[in-house]
Amino acid sequence: MADIDQIKSKLDIVEIVSEKVTLRKSGRTYKANCPFHNEKTPSFIVDPQRQTWRCFGACSTGGDIFAFVMKSDNSEFSDALRILAERAGVELSLGQPNSHSNDFYSINKLAEEFFQELLLKDEGKLASSYLDERKVNQKSREKFSLGYSSKTSYSLKHHLAFHDVELDLAVDCGLLRKTDQGSIYDFFRGRLMYPIHDRRGRTVGFGARTLDESGPKYINTPATQVFDKRSTLYGLHIAHDSIRGREEVVIVEGYMDVIAAHEHGFSNVIASMGTALTSEQVAQLRTSASSYVLALDHDQAGMEATIRSLETAWKLFDRNQRNRRSDQLFAPDPFNIRVLALPSGKDPDEFIRTSPENWGKVVQKALPVLDFLVPIVVENFDLNVPRGKAKVIESLYPLLIGLDPFDKDRYLRLIADAIQSDQKLVEQMLTSLSRQKGASFRNKQYAPNRTFDGDVNFESDEPDRDEYTFAETQTLFLLFSKPQLRDIGLTINGECFRRADDRELFMKWSQYDSKNMNSFVDNLDHYLKDRYHVVMSKAFQSSVDIDSETDLKSCIVRIERRRLFEYRDSLMSSQSTDTPPSDDLKNELTDVDKRIRETFDVPRIMI
Repeated sequence: MADIDQIKSKLDIVEIVSEKVTLRKSGRTYKANCPFHNEKTPSFIVDPQRQTWRCFGACSTGGDIFAFVMKSDNSEFSDALRILAERAGVELSLGQPNSHSNDFYSINKLAEEFFQELLLKDEGKLASSYLDERKVNQKSREKFSLGYSSKTSYSLKHHLAFHDVELDLAVDCGLLRKTDQGSIYDFFRGRLMYPIHDRRGRTVGFGARTLDESGPKYINTPATQVFDKRSTLYGLHIAHDSIRGREEVVIVEGYMDVIAAHEHGFSNVIASMGTALTSEQVAQLRTSASSYVLALDHDQAGMEATIRSLETAWKLFDRNQRNRRSDQLFAPDPFNIRVLALPSGKDPDEFIRTSPENWGKVVQKALPVLDFLVPIVVENFDLNVPRGKAKVIESLYPLLIGLDPFDKDRYLRLIADAIQSDQKLVEQMLTSLSRQKGASFRNKQYAPNRTFDGDVNFESDEPDRDEYTFAETQTLFLLFSKPQLRDIGLTINGECFRRADDRELFMKWSQYDSKNMNSFVDNLDHYLKDRYHVVMSKAFQSSVDIDSETDLKSCIVRIERRRLFEYRDSLMSSQSTDTPPSDDLKNELTDVDKRIRETFDVPRIMI
């Protein structure tokens, strides 16, 4: 399905996983404790180059963004497809169900007005008192449509039913929940309600804050047809004209930060609705602003989120992205991003309300991105160990290559002072890196294509992508059309299928016996059924059964070979590049290398 490829091209797996897992950079990959099982030593690896993830611990599984969303949300493929399509801004072309987007906007608006009414009643006194404590005036409450959700479980449900709203649609909106027994109840209860709007001012969802410290402090509308918090910016519908007029946007973290700023006349302020800014949110700002000020929290978590935003959303450390002159964000001046530093312990809301006269000054004095990054990068490395200073230069190199000579000279002096070195040595290191023409700056001593017995370089022996694509499609065709091959098919590792829909088709096929293939097809959702028909129309029909068995075995060998290549690369990436590989790693690599060599003994299939 072309939609899947389009979605993958628009989304970054690091951002998707970071929503639920705290990732830390490790060489060219990211590491974390696996979110799917308890562990003390990180075994969960995300590879931004391959756009894949893998747990090398108890789970011993991995996949792409679709596999992660399905596993983390315990959802079906079609649900993951819709969620990620919405996040990527991709309109699904095949099997698109009837859209209720307009109904969602209307239902959300009806709920917004209901919550506003409750805030003004006795029931909403607790929320009103909280807003009084935060010094939010009445004008701001109305401007941002603040409200209150009743503590009862059926208040909103009854209100929507009174207005003839189909309750199942309200469930799909995220306003109501349905139990396994079929009973429906309010999702938001006893909370201060922040309606969230799209750029056009349509109500797409809600943020909700607890008022009695029970449960999570904040909850949001779950992802729907019209809402995904990673592609939404709080307050943009109000701030848009001001941002366009000033050509500058200030990005904060919280709802109250935005409200306080607007209340005091700083109307170009919006919120990212989370710790790290996403590339989807950045995309919405590129046509409106030429200057960007990040004012995220400056505690440790906030600092890490700022770095992650610069790396994943702004692509500042991606040399290829930085060289794309057609990208309006980075042409002609990539350094239009600044970072605002507030006094320790203060967030923008508190700072603006206590010192409104100083907000404009700190925004004006916001640090250029390199001035912000240099001391942080230096602090992350031990300058007293071998290559410690070199790693600082390597980390900052993608930013330094885009500078004009005058700015470059200033920052080279800044870096030289920070690492206590001579500027000429820094310049020499930069020149050396430039000559490597895009090298990854990793220690190549134990690169993924290196073997420990020294006799095979597997990377150069990989079959081409067309053979893999044909083998994957042909495997599914043979399994679906030849029931007698079922036992052979059940030996396949599901991770051999790179396409998310192919992998899901295989997993669902494996759950049916050969006598119930009609049920298998009938029970596929419309997205997978579309892919099923494509597979059955594109594959090559073998003339006799013995040829079919031979073909299937040959196809399995090839897709298994690809899986082993990728597993080997992930295994190497999971290890620190600063130390030699352990004996366990060497033994496992030797075993994988042996299994890869065995796959080359099978004759190639004809394509």
